[in-house]
Amino acid sequence: MSRPPKAPPLPAAVARAAVDSLSDAIVIVGADAGVMHMNPAAEELFGRSRDRAVGLPVRALPGGAQLAILAERARASEESASTDFPSPQDPAVSVLAEAGPLLDGPTCVGTVVALRVPRSSERTLDFEALAAGLAHEIKNPLAGLQGSAELLAREATGSAKEYAQVIAREAKRVDGLVRELLDLARPAALQAAPVNIHALLEDVLLLARGLPGGDRVVYTERYDPSLPRVHGDREKLTQVLLNLVRNAVEAVQGSQRCEIAFETSVASLRLRAAGGRTRPLARVSVIDSGPGIPEAMLPRLFTPFATSKAHGTGLGLAISRRIVEAHGGRIEVKNRGPRGAEASVFLPLETA
Repeated sequence: MSRPPKAPPLPAAVARAAVDSLSDAIVIVGADAGVMHMNPAAEELFGRSRDRAVGLPVRALPGGAQLAILAERARASEESASTDFPSPQDPAVSVLAEAGPLLDGPTCVGTVVALRVPRSSERTLDFEALAAGLAHEIKNPLAGLQGSAELLAREATGSAKEYAQVIAREAKRVDGLVRELLDLARPAALQAAPVNIHALLEDVLLLARGLPGGDRVVYTERYDPSLPRVHGDREKLTQVLLNLVRNAVEAVQGSQRCEIAFETSVASLRLRAAGGRTRPLARVSVIDSGPGIPEAMLPRLFTPFATSKAHGTGLGLAISRRIVEAHGGRIEVKNRGPRGAEASVFLPLETA
């Protein structure tokens, strides 16, 4: 019997395209522990472009020391190995890393490290159900309480009137919190269209001057005039950027320099879209001259109810991230040097 013809070798370009189309982050590590290749999902996870990462030791990546140990273990044993480690984006999220030997015939020439990040729907489903159920249960009796307190405040006199006014005011504050919970629990329904991000920022700037303390801030605009339109929901993007500016205005109060800068550019980072393709992104940053964010708070910034503000709810950034992710984008907050913080929103650009 004749043997079936041997399959032709897979072209390198096709193999690379296959790796790049995977939804899991893939890092190919050479025998010298250097990065040989990263797919778009890995670029997104580590916040590094492939061009900047290739040739560097894998240890140079965020959390790379642990990945280097895992890769070396798989290369030396020529067997698969796995471990959990904190996500470079959110240390509160555990990433599953699996490494396997990369064999060229009998020779092990490196390792393939696959990293699987739990999808946002997997992480937030229980919280969303709890938040929606709780908000709906509270909303009806709260409306009755607020209405009754307002009626009582009109008719009462003396201290009874003051107490009724306090009840009505606090009920209104709780109603605002319930609305934020519902915003967080409900999917962000978008009315997407081409948006001129610079025109949107001009509207946000006008609103920022009306915030408490906003009129004392010096605003700087550093825009890329060639930036194309972004694809998004103008109203919801205004909500996101106004929330970031509100945080910045509060942060600079009491500083010697009350300055906030708006920056736009085409981002060096590209995010993977459905089907494995990548899309160019716009970067919209709000940079303040405040004291920065406490290091202990940074990993928890997008966690609901995590806040360092005396009267904050901690829901603003969580809702903002939900809106940005619904646009297929990404939001990051980080400190800048000795003072100040930078909040950046990455949004898909409108394509022809």
